[in-house]
Amino acid sequence: MLLPRTEHLPARPAWDCSVCDRSWPCANAKADLAEQYERFPAGLAIYMASVLYDAVEDLTASGEPTPADLYERFLAWVG
Repeated sequence: MLLPRTEHLPARPAWDCSVCDRSWPCANAKADLAEQYERFPAGLAIYMASVLYDAVEDLTASGEPTPADLYERFLAWVG
């Protein structure tokens, strides 16, 4: 699997972009990742599912409920 190459990386545990401070994946990260994984879209889906898992763990560590928008944020745009 390809490792992501983008400057727009998530700042954990809040999962905001470390460059533009928007919710990650931001528009720039999505564009960079879509371009990088263009020939292997299943790899992008696998990568985004794995970071979704990490985000759920980080964002619920304080006992808060899972944010409702995570599927749309991490996976709905893939593919």
